[in-house]
Amino acid sequence: MRQILLILFFQIFYYPLFADIFVFKNCKSSDYTYQKNEYTLNLVQGIMIREFIYDEESYKKLRLNDITVKKENTTSKGIVEENNLIISEISGYPAFYTQMIFDKRDGSVKIKTVLNNTEGVSLVSKCEDVINFKKES
Repeated sequence: MRQILLILFFQIFYYPLFADIFVFKNCKSSDYTYQKNEYTLNLVQGIMIREFIYDEESYKKLRLNDITVKKENTTSKGIVEENNLIISEISGYPAFYTQMIFDKRDGSVKIKTVLNNTEGVSLVSKCEDVINFKKES
């Protein structure tokens, strides 16, 4: 019994000491251009933080249709890892929703859209660098 408690103690306190953090840097889009566009994915905390700054041309283009668009912004979403992909929480629901899909191997960021059980996946960004940090706390 004592051995089991010791094993549980070390598993509980040792596991959070090392956190996988992936940073998708220099992400390019075919629709917009950015001064900065990167995603930080913390797998232990289960959170994705996106920081972006549109360049002047893209910002002006977006402002024509939506005056609430900000030139720079930070957003966050919950994430999980499934089948070597990182998937964001669902936005929207029930008849229409989206999820972001991050592929660590090829540096792609895709969006999965589901409308009335019909699914589509589109490439949002292709990132030049994917950096994996082993964070110790």
